[in-house]
This record gives sequence, C-alpha cells and structure tokens, in this order.
Amino acid sequence: MKVGDLVVLSAKGKKLKHNYHYYQGFGIILEVYPTKQYYDFSIKWFCEDRSTHNKRVWFKRYEIKKLKPE
Repeated sequence: MKVGDLVVLSAKGKKLKHNYHYYQGFGIILEVYPTKQYYDFSIKWFCEDRSTHNKRVWFKRYEIKKLKPE
C-alpha cells in the first residue's frame, strides 16, 4: 500500500473492539511508516458519523485493506 490509496477495515480490523468507530466509511493513506514503528499507516478517515468524520487515525497493516470499486 502507498500514500493516496483508499482503504477500509479488514475482517481482522472489524474484530478488534477499539476500531468500532471505523466500521463504516473509508480512509485515505496519508503516511506510510517504513521503519518498525508501532503503527504502519496514518490515515484520514471519512464517514457519515460526525464523531469520526475527517479524523486522522493510525492502523497496523493487518487492520486495513484496499477499497475495491463496486
């Protein structure tokens, strides 16, 4: 994955309770951390829920997947 990719939560990401705000919507990757840091990606998240809309959040690689066009 690279900067600019659109992403959603993966199946594993949806199983993690701390990601419940991000079940809906999608994100765009802003930064990729190539070194061994705790989180791999910085993502700006967009959804209809105002509590999480337009927020910058951090995820590990296994928590997200690329958004596929419908």
